[in-house]
Amino acid sequence: MSDTKESLNLSEILFKPRRSYLETSKISNSNIETSSCCNQTLTEFQSYLQHWYRPVNRFFWTWLGGNLLDIDEALANIATSKNKRTNENFLDTVIDYGPGNWIYEFANIAQRRFLLGKEAAEKGDKQKAAHQFRMASRYFAIAAYPNLKGDVLAQEAMLLGLKSYRYIFENMENGYFSEETFKVNGKDVSAFLHAPDNKSLHPCIIIAGTYSLTAIDYFRMYNDYLLKHGIAVLILDMPNMGGSSQIALDINCNDIVDNAIEHVKKIPFIDSTNIGLSGHGIGAIPVIKSLILNNKNIKVAAVISPYVHSFYTNQEFLNLIPLCQRASISNRLNLDAANWDTIIPQLQMLSLKKQGLLGINARVKTPIFISRLENNKYVKEDVDLISNNFENSVVKTYKDLVYTQHHFKLFLDIEEFFVKNFGI
Repeated sequence: MSDTKESLNLSEILFKPRRSYLETSKISNSNIETSSCCNQTLTEFQSYLQHWYRPVNRFFWTWLGGNLLDIDEALANIATSKNKRTNENFLDTVIDYGPGNWIYEFANIAQRRFLLGKEAAEKGDKQKAAHQFRMASRYFAIAAYPNLKGDVLAQEAMLLGLKSYRYIFENMENGYFSEETFKVNGKDVSAFLHAPDNKSLHPCIIIAGTYSLTAIDYFRMYNDYLLKHGIAVLILDMPNMGGSSQIALDINCNDIVDNAIEHVKKIPFIDSTNIGLSGHGIGAIPVIKSLILNNKNIKVAAVISPYVHSFYTNQEFLNLIPLCQRASISNRLNLDAANWDTIIPQLQMLSLKKQGLLGINARVKTPIFISRLENNKYVKEDVDLISNNFENSVVKTYKDLVYTQHHFKLFLDIEEFFVKNFGI
């Protein structure tokens, strides 16, 4: 793209409105027009608010690097829009790509930050440029959520987010970044590798994300908590999303982690004797399964609010989860959330207990850190299942912490656990 074009509004150029594109809430949600707006009460989904289809997680977005004024500007424009919505009960379902549309509003703010980054880079201010590109990648990531397959405009936003993310590291003097590609059952998977440098030997943590986060969203975990200890990270997207979009979500999703392990062992500056795993939410499935079946290659592991059984088998819980979350799960399975009652039984295949992998006879020696919030009752059984199957497990239940305090304490604890078990 020429400098002249790049000075124009990127979202106007790249997101030309076409009525053939489905509005996000209709993807994997054929009955969204008639769905009622329910008040979300589950603590597991506390960022889902009444009259919003997507989660509105202002604190977490700012913790990841966003600016609250930018975020509130986009949310205000969405909430006050008079344009037609797919469902008038949900503020963020404006149909046409333009003012009030979720992707449009966050992409516009991302574009402004991107241009500020370009200006700073041209003036030689690399620190400012890296900051602005990080902000741009953050807002493009929000624009793309919930990252559904078939959401064309969201996929465009995700690609621009990746472009912005790459520019961060072109303007950082320290550290090493690369996009690694490897095969999983004959299909390409790409992942982000962060390391202090590519000259000395580093332990490496392979992170399996969750569907609410993409590979972009784990930068702060690496930069603020692991980099100073010389630890590298390889960040994987979940199946049917981002760098893992060609891989299906099924009982073999641990193949991504297994092949990632083999890949990092071949990287010259990665210590193949010091490899760890981490999984968040649904991302705990491939991590725990790999630990059970392939644990000889893993030194240490950590899982955050792991969903390995109850999430897929507890009908009471599944009937309460928000419409956006239902669509996200259905989308990865190539199904329609409108048929939720028929989807619930199919989710049981993902349960590691139903697969016979978590039971009283399985004993894994790999040290593992398992965390959950005290009021997240639907994760408690999963935490107990994992703990009972790992001889060297450390379970941490976070009590008396408000949501805004949780991440600071959690990542400090994970940092300490990996450092100790890597022998750093």
